[in-house]
Amino acid sequence: MFTGIDVGGTNTDIAFIKNDAIETLKLSNKTGISSVLSKTGIKGKLAISTSQPLNKLFLKPENDICTINISGPGLFHPFSVKGAISIRGDILEDIDSEEIKTILKKSNSDYLAVSCKFSVRNPVLEKKVSEISKDYFKERNKALSHHIGTIGYPSRIAATRMNAQIKGVVLDIGDTINNHFPNRDFFFMKGDGGLYSPDMTYNNPSVLYNSSNAAVVIGSGYLSKIKDALVIDIGGTTTDFVPMEDGMPKEGPVEFEGKDTGIGGIRSISIPYGGDSIVEAGGLLPFREGPARAFGGYSYTLTDALNVCGQEIGDFSSSKNLNRNYADRAVEDFYKRVEYALSVYSPKLIIAAGYLSPILGPKISEMSKIKVIIPEHAESASAVGVAVSKLSLSLSVHYDSGKSRMSVNGLVLDKFKKYLDDDELIEDCILKLRKTAMDAGSPEDDCENVIVKSFRSYDVVKDKKIEGRIVDLCVSIPPGISSEVS
Repeated sequence: MFTGIDVGGTNTDIAFIKNDAIETLKLSNKTGISSVLSKTGIKGKLAISTSQPLNKLFLKPENDICTINISGPGLFHPFSVKGAISIRGDILEDIDSEEIKTILKKSNSDYLAVSCKFSVRNPVLEKKVSEISKDYFKERNKALSHHIGTIGYPSRIAATRMNAQIKGVVLDIGDTINNHFPNRDFFFMKGDGGLYSPDMTYNNPSVLYNSSNAAVVIGSGYLSKIKDALVIDIGGTTTDFVPMEDGMPKEGPVEFEGKDTGIGGIRSISIPYGGDSIVEAGGLLPFREGPARAFGGYSYTLTDALNVCGQEIGDFSSSKNLNRNYADRAVEDFYKRVEYALSVYSPKLIIAAGYLSPILGPKISEMSKIKVIIPEHAESASAVGVAVSKLSLSLSVHYDSGKSRMSVNGLVLDKFKKYLDDDELIEDCILKLRKTAMDAGSPEDDCENVIVKSFRSYDVVKDKKIEGRIVDLCVSIPPGISSEVS
């Protein structure tokens, strides 16, 4: 049995999958995630995707983040302080504890982001700053960049600032799940469509970016058996457009504050209109105030407008007092915005998902002259996608034979094998990745496909003699559908 949960801005979708049987459930979030989970009987593997942490950034942006960058000589990043790590992981210059304390004392922010160039080869300076900050910041509100694992310094700064703001929200979700389902292993879904262990997610929660969009693509492909299409997910708060290629979401960059974060993400666009978008005289408004009147809310929404136009959604009689002209205008507004988004992709085939997909899908097809598929369980396709996905992990490895030093995902190893050549190192890292995945709960068959995402090696020459070899590589188990359900 597999259980997938997708926590959206309006509803929580739940999917139970056993053999070929699929059961789905949709519950309103108006009483909170904890209340929703208390009504859910979880069986087998549990995985969850959620847009809630990122909603914090979009709905209530926090521009004041206490940022400490240890950039080293020759770099002039904002918020830089004394200290430096060399390209080979040696301490070139220690931090100034008093300088750090002065910055922390003056800060009025709730969040702390600490990034050091080359900390993925030695995180000691970031950890020193974190230790000093204990008297000023809660652990749940601070992030260190070495957990991200990738070498690019500017992108790590951007991702670390994002992590600092959403870490507490992700921890809250994990605590809620553990409170309702104690002693149960569970996974988060990343924005690239793969599952991730909670501990890894807490240290780098920005990997959740677009996780719900990735989930709906995988679920739509699994339900429809279609490999290439544009998936339109019509939710309560937004409508998302996500290209599917070979059954998976297409990759794309993730930016924060206008900067590349280096996070594995997907291509997608979203419009801030969905079933709960407010209807007023001027048409459809890009925000929600709760559920539709038809579902016990106080404001007229797109869902109510559709009822006035002849549909029977929820308690449709509660929608009847909405002015018909307002309703017509709101529905037309929605279709115009969908039409514009479709012009960005010009798809040959559309798969519609979300709770309004059976109602809006046919009109989208008529308007666009593009075939629209609405698979069974389309209203909870995102939860299905979470349930059927496999664990997807990466190891970013730095090996320096001359220094007898090796770091994996930013953590320096005390003991490791002395490698003879590049091929031996790659093979050993692949085995290490497979063991890490299986220890985290992945079945062996899901770990067979390992790819080398990047590889770079060069000799270190001193006094005309080779004194060592440096290798940077990343091996990865790519996202996909688990062998246990495929």
